[in-house]
Amino acid sequence: MTTTSARAGAYHHLWAKSLRPEDGGPWRWSSLWTHLTDTAAVMRLLWDWAGAPVRRVIAADAAGDDTAAREVAVLAASLHDIGKGTPAFAGQVEPLRIELERQGYRWPAGYDSAHSRDLPHSVAGHHLVEQMLIGRGVDKVSAEAFAVIIGGHHGVPPTKSELNDVFDRAHLLGDGAWREARVELVEDVVQTLGLEAALDSLATVRLSDASQILLTALVVMADWIASNADLFPLVPIGTHCQGDPTERAARAWREFGFPERWLPTTEALTADATALLRARFGVDYEANRLQQAVLEAARGMAEPGLLLIEAVMGGGKTEASLLAAEVFAAKFGCSGVFYGLPTRATADAMLDRVLVWWQNVPGLDRGDRNIALRHGNAGLNDTYRGLPRRSRRDETNSIAASVPEEAPLEGSHILDVGRDEPSAPLWDGRRTMDGTAVAHYWTSGRKKAAFADTVVGTIDHELLAALRSRHVVLRHLGLARQVVVLDEVHAADTWMFVYLERALEWLGRYGVPVIAMSATLPPDQRQRLVDAYENGRRWVPPSHERRETFGELPQVPVHDAYPLVTALSAACVTQRSADPGTPRPVSMAWLTDDVDHLVREIEPVVTAGGCVLVIRNTVRRAVETYRALQPVWGEAVTLAHSRFIGFDRLRKDDWLRSTFGRGDGDRSGRIVVATQVAEQSLDIDFDLLVTDLAPIDLILQRVGRVHRHLERTRPTAAQTPRCLVTGVAPRERGDVPEVDRGSAYVYGEYRLLRSAALLDEIVAAGGHVTLPSDVPSLVRRCYSDEPVGPPVWQLALDAARSRAETEQAALVSAAGVYRLVGPGKRRSLIGTLSVSVGEAETSTDVARQVRRSDGGFEVVLLRYAVDGLSFLPHLGDTRRIPTDRVPERDVVRLLARSMVRVPAVVTSRPEWTDRVLNDLSRNYFSAWQRDAVLGGQLILLLDESNCGTLGPFQVTYHDEVGLGVQW
Repeated sequence: MTTTSARAGAYHHLWAKSLRPEDGGPWRWSSLWTHLTDTAAVMRLLWDWAGAPVRRVIAADAAGDDTAAREVAVLAASLHDIGKGTPAFAGQVEPLRIELERQGYRWPAGYDSAHSRDLPHSVAGHHLVEQMLIGRGVDKVSAEAFAVIIGGHHGVPPTKSELNDVFDRAHLLGDGAWREARVELVEDVVQTLGLEAALDSLATVRLSDASQILLTALVVMADWIASNADLFPLVPIGTHCQGDPTERAARAWREFGFPERWLPTTEALTADATALLRARFGVDYEANRLQQAVLEAARGMAEPGLLLIEAVMGGGKTEASLLAAEVFAAKFGCSGVFYGLPTRATADAMLDRVLVWWQNVPGLDRGDRNIALRHGNAGLNDTYRGLPRRSRRDETNSIAASVPEEAPLEGSHILDVGRDEPSAPLWDGRRTMDGTAVAHYWTSGRKKAAFADTVVGTIDHELLAALRSRHVVLRHLGLARQVVVLDEVHAADTWMFVYLERALEWLGRYGVPVIAMSATLPPDQRQRLVDAYENGRRWVPPSHERRETFGELPQVPVHDAYPLVTALSAACVTQRSADPGTPRPVSMAWLTDDVDHLVREIEPVVTAGGCVLVIRNTVRRAVETYRALQPVWGEAVTLAHSRFIGFDRLRKDDWLRSTFGRGDGDRSGRIVVATQVAEQSLDIDFDLLVTDLAPIDLILQRVGRVHRHLERTRPTAAQTPRCLVTGVAPRERGDVPEVDRGSAYVYGEYRLLRSAALLDEIVAAGGHVTLPSDVPSLVRRCYSDEPVGPPVWQLALDAARSRAETEQAALVSAAGVYRLVGPGKRRSLIGTLSVSVGEAETSTDVARQVRRSDGGFEVVLLRYAVDGLSFLPHLGDTRRIPTDRVPERDVVRLLARSMVRVPAVVTSRPEWTDRVLNDLSRNYFSAWQRDAVLGGQLILLLDESNCGTLGPFQVTYHDEVGLGVQW
């Protein structure tokens, strides 16, 4: 076998990886030649895994030649660490430095290993590759476009300032033997891998910003795999890895056990909609008109585009979206689905439904189907933890989603971990599965989950693709392989919409099919979504000649058809309306914001055995209402809001679904008081709804919880679906309503006033709304500028509108500070992350950067006593929790389920913030910082009465009321 030591030249003494000896054993290493050729060989395997959409983007910059594009990718991988062939890097490990000195390498005067920080090897590599290409006749723009892949392979491309500094630190690059070794190394690597043509092609290939992003991500991925010392073992210094790099990579890939890319069949392109539904979801499915319209629209899209689905809750949008995703995957070569939901709870619920489809959808692939759940507490989801985990051999068995990226993971066979008792199978034998859904250990980590074929998560992980953050290229690579489905896009506020539009631009640039769903969308939002995607599709980098002339952006017709399917493809917008079904009149009326009036209205329904849902816009109002109703109806009243620990929120969600879902739960005489947690993605049904005033589209969304299950028998007092709207001060007819301050903070006074005006019209006209036919016109009028309300309201509306526009402009400006530049705006990625948030972070429910911060924060809620820390007693675990070491994994999971969100009021004044942080800083346990879940978490301790202090605030917790904060 050929070894690197047999090759001419001293470059084979340059090193890339080293491992400190254990128990006095020898240092281990990997030569730079070995690591570069290993990484390049891995890239050749990744090229097929990347899939057709990714390859098309890169190949477009190589005259459409997929093979040429692949070889450019392999060339980038083969040069990614060339910056390690410098004294700045190579002198960091003393034994390796001594060996290099014996071979004639010299270090600049005054050199210290700390100089490696003055010239990071990624920046050095960018400089060296750019200069090499310019020396070969490549123009500077093209040389930069390729070199930035080398410079950005650690997640952040270099800045102009960093690259200029290289000239001032040229002594750290090394001359003489260093320069000669690098030249010989590059020549040998290129010759060994057969990359001469690829190197020559860079004189004519100019990589676009989109290609630079995707190639950087592929190089990062290849580097991570080739750096895994278990897959590519290091050897003692003085010896060299043997074997052809292609053979080494193939052997490592087999050991890696990465599931094959999903290759969809063409069945969804022609099969009957009902037959598809039954094959994917169950024999009792019958395709409705909406699902048929969605399938027809998807089949009619000649190019990847945007599909908007608007329909009432419970109309079958989820199943329709997955059928459309299957069509898109078959037509455009996508490898799976990203399914984005507004919250962690909705993502958890969707995982079960997507799993059924994922295991039943046919494919030309063989073996396992890779899936990942993405949100801050994914490792706590029982379904996800219960999935078989494809892992490597002879390593520690653990829950992959709950461990650091560097931590050891499970062994190489299929393991069923995380369940104490067997669970009901998600697949019930309706058809032969084409593959088992597994959570591969490598894609269960925080940064690498984007590489699973199918991902279910919060919408934040799509929005983060528009954030200037470290490793943002990995998010782009993951999404560029998938069909992106975004549910309940109406939940995106102004701040989130800034990132949603930019993310859609990039998805349009990559040719990613996108499906966006909502109960309904205002016409201007519908148009903005279409504009964003189409703008991305049309962008061509400044360095490229435009291949076509574009006209005006396509306009989306405005009308009141509903349900509605809007398709954007090849700059053309088409729309289909579906049969709205049986008209359903809902009685609408105002209710005075008075507890006695509330009791009188709901008493007949409760007495008759009906059930009532009361939705408040703030936790404060929900708790006040709960406390007012409990003395009247006692344990029949239940409270649900966001300020419970995770354990109690999961318990309450499960109880709501089992009691008020399609089953036979004991709902008779029950009252649920809730915030917006009951507004979306829970299949629950009540006989009467009382809701605070909210924007009209959200009121209609809440109305979807009344008489939802038509098969149910209702008490006489609730035969007609009824919605009572409260949350405004008493007023005479025609007077401008005085809205609750908390509601105005959440939704804005202007939209609340316009919604109140529309409700006044409804009440004056007989007090009925007909669903779903009245939905689009009401939403359109609420979000348009057409006059609403009586003349006496207009001064108040004008003032509220002016304030709203000022606030919106400020939010858009603030949100845009860290927004990634749009496609086609730069010739290279140099400096694109110079203003960066660092590594994008997510918490249990939100990604802090892409959602508007309200000043609140999460804490782990525990009790303290003389003999140590413990869980809250109702969790049923009496163990004392160690603070001198990382607790056991089951304890960590329960600690994560003990997290609760503290309201923003505690940090609303600077003097309060300092006192709050001082109190929390006392509960810092250094041993916990080594854990992926506990590291950086704030700890709030309560006494044995479940009371505590947080700065000037008194804190209490009760499993039925949640977290209380009083000043």
